[in-house]
Amino acid sequence: MKTVAIWAPLRYANYGDDLQAIAFAMLIKKLGYQVKLFQLDYSLAEEYGLESIATIDELCADVNLCIIAGGALLTPFNLPKRLLHRAAVEYERDFKDLNNASKKYGTKFCAISIGGDGEERIPWLYYSRHRIDFFKSSNFLNGTVRLEGDILQMKKFGKDFVYYPDMLFKTAELFQYNRLSSTKKYRVGINFKKGKYLDNNLLSDIYEYARNHDDIEFHFTTTHMQKTGLNYQYLPEKESANIKIDIYESPRQLLGVLASMDIFITSMLHLGLTGLTTGTPFISYRGPGKTKSFLKSIGGEWAIVDNNITFEQLKSNFFSKRKEQLYNQYDTDIIKRMIKESIYQYEYCTMIVKKFA
Repeated sequence: MKTVAIWAPLRYANYGDDLQAIAFAMLIKKLGYQVKLFQLDYSLAEEYGLESIATIDELCADVNLCIIAGGALLTPFNLPKRLLHRAAVEYERDFKDLNNASKKYGTKFCAISIGGDGEERIPWLYYSRHRIDFFKSSNFLNGTVRLEGDILQMKKFGKDFVYYPDMLFKTAELFQYNRLSSTKKYRVGINFKKGKYLDNNLLSDIYEYARNHDDIEFHFTTTHMQKTGLNYQYLPEKESANIKIDIYESPRQLLGVLASMDIFITSMLHLGLTGLTTGTPFISYRGPGKTKSFLKSIGGEWAIVDNNITFEQLKSNFFSKRKEQLYNQYDTDIIKRMIKESIYQYEYCTMIVKKFA
């Protein structure tokens, strides 16, 4: 039986990356192929019946095709970050290893549902020569993007990519999840980054409200498994009656948390987007360009909040409204269309597998 490889930066046990890689793996298995994934967490590999591979050399040694499963493949890193930031250094080293494996084994690579922020950039200012060389190589096939603006960025590498809505619009259909036990309290999901992204006054007001009132439950979440040691996302020191901690453990668990919220506050696109597929509205707080671009594409300008918004403003403008009322403020026709058309990402993957695997 033929085997297809899947690469994504799964060493970080990141919710969005895991979802995308597992979704493609399940599709490819249904097509009759064996699948192996690069550094998928072993607990997830066991849960979904998948093979996890430790090195890029092992991943590519005996396969004709490697699918690059979504992810922020076009994430821009300036030179200081590429030299000094551990994750950025590792990420760029991966492209060196992928390029070397492509030359050594002749493996074809196809990136599907990849993302940047929709902006066009001069490659050498924001990407390592290894990433540029890999994108330009003949073994790097044309693929798909999830923001239309990224088509022009891929043209800078001589590639003709096509746009389809994000593959994760199909999340609620592909993955089972278990909601939290019901409550009469209003539930607010929160994903805050530390440092300059964290407003201590807002945080203090949330804690004060949780102590003195009993009508709102605040759920602080992370998108990385605890064992990775990545602690850039804020978590309370302990839980209380109205302060809850939901650390990412598996797609089933975190999707259940998202589906149980009345609203979610985050800067992370895939938390917000997958929450939408379960009917949970989200607002972007101090989010990056790609999150804001996505919200604008679904009529969600109202959901991009001011960086210095206060708790009282959040409560008045958002926490006082029902879940369905907030959700219907988006252009729901566009969301329905995106959910429907995201199937093209999977059809593209099917076509590439049948053609090259």
